[in-house]
Amino acid sequence: MMNDGMMNGNMISGGMMWAMGLVWLLVIVLLLLSIAAPVKYVFMENTRRSSTPGSRNDAD
Repeated sequence: MMNDGMMNGNMISGGMMWAMGLVWLLVIVLLLLSIAAPVKYVFMENTRRSSTPGSRNDAD
């Protein structure tokens, strides 16, 4: 018969589908964090440099 074994979809249970969904969610979160970290570093570096005490921007 053609409907027995792994081809009928009974091998993929609800738990496996939830696990695959969680894995993809973790992949997306890690991807977003790996993009956000360098962007934050690049854009926040300028404000950190200009607001440090003793920098050339101080009026005192």
